[in-house]
Amino acid sequence: MADLLELPAAPATGVRAKTRSKPGHLEIDLDVTAEAVPIFRTIVCAHLKLWGLADLTDRVTLAVTELLTNVLRHVTPDARTGTASARLTVTRLPGLLNLCVRDFNPALPRLSYADDDAECGRGLHLVMASADDFGCSSVKGGKDVWANFLIGIDEQGSPDGREAS
Repeated sequence: MADLLELPAAPATGVRAKTRSKPGHLEIDLDVTAEAVPIFRTIVCAHLKLWGLADLTDRVTLAVTELLTNVLRHVTPDARTGTASARLTVTRLPGLLNLCVRDFNPALPRLSYADDDAECGRGLHLVMASADDFGCSSVKGGKDVWANFLIGIDEQGSPDGREAS
C-alpha cells in the first residue's frame, strides 16, 4: 500500500483540507496554495488507481493542476486565511469520470490566447485538450469548472472490456 500514495515532501507552511471519500467519489475542501497542488494531484492519482482507472492519470492530473492553479491565480484570497478556497470533486459515473473544481468567485473563466513565450494563459486550453468534455457553470456564490473523461472506450470509440461502474 505504501506505493499507492507517495506524497511529496510536506510543505513548510502546511496544507489545510477536509477530505471525504467513498467508492467512486472523492471530495476535498481545500485552501489552494502552490504547495498544496502537487499533494492533491497525488491524492487524485491514488484514487484513480484504487478505482482501476490508472490509464486516465496523466490526463486527469493535468486537469487538476490547471484548474487548481486557476483558482490560485484568479480567486481573491480569504482575508482570514490568506488563501483561496475551493472544492475538488472526482466522481466515477457509468462510462465517465467527472472532475469538478468549485471556487467562490462568480466570474466565469475566459479562454486567453498566450504568445509562444508566455508563462501562463494556456491552462484552459490544456484542460480542453486533455478532457473529452469541458465546461463551467455558475453556482450560488461562485462557479463550477468541470472536465469529463470517458471510461471504457478505446481510441476507435468502442468498448474495450473494462468495467465502467
